[in-house]
Amino acid sequence: MSSKKVQVENNGATYGVSDIVSPKLSEAKLSKPAKFQSLKTSSLNLSSLNKTSRRKKFTETPDIVCLSHLRWNFVYQRPQHILSRCAQGKRVFFIEEPIFSQEPSGRLNVSQDDSGVVVVVPHLPEGLSEKAINADLQVLINGLFVEHNINKYICWYYTPMAIAWTRHLQPQAVIYDYMDELSPFKGASPTLKNYEAELFCRAGLVFTDLEQISWDWTWGSMMQLIESAIASTQDATVNGTNGKSHISTNILEAPSIITREFLFDYLVVGAGFSGSVLAERLAKHSGKKVLVVDKRNHIGGNAYDHYDDHGILVHKYGPHIFHTNSCEVFEYLSQFTPWRAYEHHVLASVDGQLVPIPINLDTINKLYGMNLNSFQAEEFFQSVAEPREHIRTSEDVVVSKVGQVLYEKFFRNYTRKQWGLDPSELDKTVIARIPTRTNRDSRYFTDSYQAMPLHGFTRMFENMLNHPNIKLMLNTDYREIQKGIPCREIVYTGPVDEFFDYRYGKLPYRSLDFKHETHHTPVFQSAPVINYPNEQLYTRVTEFKYLTGQEHSKTSIVYEFPKAEGEPYYPVPRPENQEIYKQYKALADEKPGIHFVGRLATYKYLNMDHCVAQALATYKQIAVKA
Repeated sequence: MSSKKVQVENNGATYGVSDIVSPKLSEAKLSKPAKFQSLKTSSLNLSSLNKTSRRKKFTETPDIVCLSHLRWNFVYQRPQHILSRCAQGKRVFFIEEPIFSQEPSGRLNVSQDDSGVVVVVPHLPEGLSEKAINADLQVLINGLFVEHNINKYICWYYTPMAIAWTRHLQPQAVIYDYMDELSPFKGASPTLKNYEAELFCRAGLVFTDLEQISWDWTWGSMMQLIESAIASTQDATVNGTNGKSHISTNILEAPSIITREFLFDYLVVGAGFSGSVLAERLAKHSGKKVLVVDKRNHIGGNAYDHYDDHGILVHKYGPHIFHTNSCEVFEYLSQFTPWRAYEHHVLASVDGQLVPIPINLDTINKLYGMNLNSFQAEEFFQSVAEPREHIRTSEDVVVSKVGQVLYEKFFRNYTRKQWGLDPSELDKTVIARIPTRTNRDSRYFTDSYQAMPLHGFTRMFENMLNHPNIKLMLNTDYREIQKGIPCREIVYTGPVDEFFDYRYGKLPYRSLDFKHETHHTPVFQSAPVINYPNEQLYTRVTEFKYLTGQEHSKTSIVYEFPKAEGEPYYPVPRPENQEIYKQYKALADEKPGIHFVGRLATYKYLNMDHCVAQALATYKQIAVKA
């Protein structure tokens, strides 16, 4: 390669090299080359970045090296919001695209913004070929790394074009902040698509535009994900010899040129049970490249759990209790979590008393002040039951078993609150699975397998998705990236009516509001869940420590308030709704290469184990066709 002079300037201070610096910039061997000459700095004095006090502050966290197509001082938008907050705890180097001029040699202009961000602007001579531009930029960036002792760092990309002159770097994590789809822009390079495909393969995290929420919250969420990505990469390095697979093990192993027509084999929309199970099966057992996309900022769907501000493990979207009669489902999930034995118990607040639900012998005796045995309880139920010739509605189910009085006390108001409809307007399947017992069995479920993931549902999902063939994008609507990231087939777990743009109208769903509280007492209530089939606006209150087995001096609870609008949770089981769904199903059946799976996509009221079973069955169908 021909010798040329390249200069780097720190607001008046310049330094240069006479040869191209080696592209193998290694953290372990990084040192100032002999041919690298540093001249004194002028007025800005960026050497303050390297002072002992400031250096000590940053040694524990990696630097951020941001590669952007935007100018820092042009418009204050997403990069400025995010990276200004980042600069409060890390060194941030914001490297812009080069400016071309008639200057004879290349240089860097390095300045520090008031926010603490170090802005780096490359200046290159006009008329260079693309190959020469990339070579010069690589030299200048290598020099920047040496001058500022950038050893541990994260590469944060806003432009895929920077891949051409940074793929030799060895960051702790690679982030693609997918703020804009750049390929349609006027003047976009024809090679941009290839670089973008390569960046998607390299990136351990991909961010897209978030919900309209505070920038502080956005940055906090990003930092949690970044730290997880770094930890996962470090784990992969430590455990690489024992066969363990980690999500980020392939961050830096992608080929330089993407030649496949499809970047991924499958796009999985939704990271709940249905989507995660299919992603894991396709990646592990079929060897497919899978991209999992979720519009929320977490995995796990409605089963997501996390530690609240008081350190208590809580379920964000209300209690999720695992139970199943399927050995296949239980053994499958056991690959991803150890279990804690747990049998669920629920009380109902009726006539000023807390009594067991489902209704059993103790419920009747306490409610009516009697002392019946099992045989007498059976006679009691027979005496109050009001058999109906045709069982069509939820009201028919309950009244035929326990009569009108118990139906009014336990079921009618609760169902009205939960569904916004009287039980006489709901399909019989809604309450059909609620039993009545003549013994003292107070378990809410009687399934063969009843347990909770020992470390929580989210940890189980993390293990499920922790595979080198799986990439994950959060805070992302799949429609935003569908054109830019080609995939052969789709697994769709969202609302089926939304997928078809509500062609036949909107399918009715019930939603929920949650009110979480923490109390400065070890125990708040006498049961894991208490139902309120009365005038209260909420349906039930859950205390999470019962579910998780966590020991803590405080306790956290959640109130559930059903509502008609909002995030879709429960399909409303009525005949007219099923007729609408049948029209959508007919459309879905005509979509080759798109698999509709899960509660929302199949408009069914499925428990967690049913979702897993359905996903496993779908995978078997896909595998057979393949």
